[in-house]
Amino acid sequence: FLLFQPLAEEKKISLTFVPTPPVSHAKVDRARFKQALHNLLTNALRHTPKNGSVTIYLSQQHNQLRIAIQDTGEGIAPEHLRHIWNRFYRTARARDRHSGGTGLGLAIARAIIKAHDGQVSANSDGIGKGSTFTLYLPAR
Repeated sequence: FLLFQPLAEEKKISLTFVPTPPVSHAKVDRARFKQALHNLLTNALRHTPKNGSVTIYLSQQHNQLRIAIQDTGEGIAPEHLRHIWNRFYRTARARDRHSGGTGLGLAIARAIIKAHDGQVSANSDGIGKGSTFTLYLPAR
């Protein structure tokens, strides 16, 4: 989280962490899990405009640890939501050089979360309405 604070400040984006106790732990490969979170947070910051916000929610639901990354960014059109996890997939808007990306970040994040017996999903009410990426891991 703190690693992303300078980028958020540079873009004038409010970056907030909201833990909801009590929260158990999840057994993860730290390096790989860090990579998955890095990919999700990088996307959120990349697609959130100046003066927007990115909020990370941490909670526990039943026997699962839940992490939700919610942004006030560009949003995702409904027709793209089911494809964003595919390798090399980028929405037409994300293809320009300024917003960059190879189209691998979300596919990698999903593979890492699945390798930890977890699940990840994406939701958006459409273009201009932000996005929420939520991941669930077994609590231990």
